[in-house]
Amino acid sequence: MLNLLLEDQAGDVLKKFRYGRKKSLKDVSGASGIAMDLLRDLESGNATPDKSQLLSLGAVLGFDGEAMERLHLHPETTPEVAPPPHLVPVRENYAGYAVWCTLIRHPENPRRALLVDTGGGGPILLETISRLDLEIEAVLLTHGHGDHGGGFEGAILKEGVPVLISQRDRYLLPEANQYAGPLLTPDEGCERLAQTGWKVSVTEAPGHTPGSVAYHIGGALLVGDTLFCGSAGRSDTPDSFSVQLDSIHRLISGFPPETILIMGHGPFTTIAREKAHNPFIRVREQGFAP
Repeated sequence: MLNLLLEDQAGDVLKKFRYGRKKSLKDVSGASGIAMDLLRDLESGNATPDKSQLLSLGAVLGFDGEAMERLHLHPETTPEVAPPPHLVPVRENYAGYAVWCTLIRHPENPRRALLVDTGGGGPILLETISRLDLEIEAVLLTHGHGDHGGGFEGAILKEGVPVLISQRDRYLLPEANQYAGPLLTPDEGCERLAQTGWKVSVTEAPGHTPGSVAYHIGGALLVGDTLFCGSAGRSDTPDSFSVQLDSIHRLISGFPPETILIMGHGPFTTIAREKAHNPFIRVREQGFAP
């Protein structure tokens, strides 16, 4: 049974690996013995792969097909992980797609808050900020795509609020360069936040976009689209695929296994769970540069 609870179904993962590995349908068909028409149906979701097909495709595309099967063909294994109490995830709607943005409340003063990503700055986020009577002290963007950084000014109620975005992603978000307030790199921003009592660290995670980053605070790692439960965001270009795999490896190796992962889309999970079943982590090393 295909797991429809995930942001990416099995076909999405197959397409992303084929894109990143720079292989045509003909290449994969010839190497796996799976007919091209069936491969198209698998990628589009019109057909569900069985375990033997995932094993064959994993061998061709460089991932652990057995680990992928344990999540992508079994909805009952989807993790149900609650965020820490100081995090308030908000599920926004961006052009018909669900996207997470996250409010982080200060442990000593819950009116003080940070906003990680914006979901496009839609009404659900703005209503939540108003209802909780929050004062946003900084906007931290994991990357520059519109569904994660768009509309950030609507969440800011006073002048001088810093917006953190990598210089390498500013071209993706034109409104960032038009912002009259402080526009800081994530490193600069986290240093400034430390001076006002926040404990946030940042890790560079390029691949999905050139300037993607992940923020760590209080046992949670907010990864944007660098990583999904059982998958990952599409790499910026095929040449960025190995860069993205390196970023994912650095993230999951740099924090404890119980760290909660807050994704830009889909279910929340933990590093331990993703190590067990995510094909972007369980990469076959032989013949491929991770």
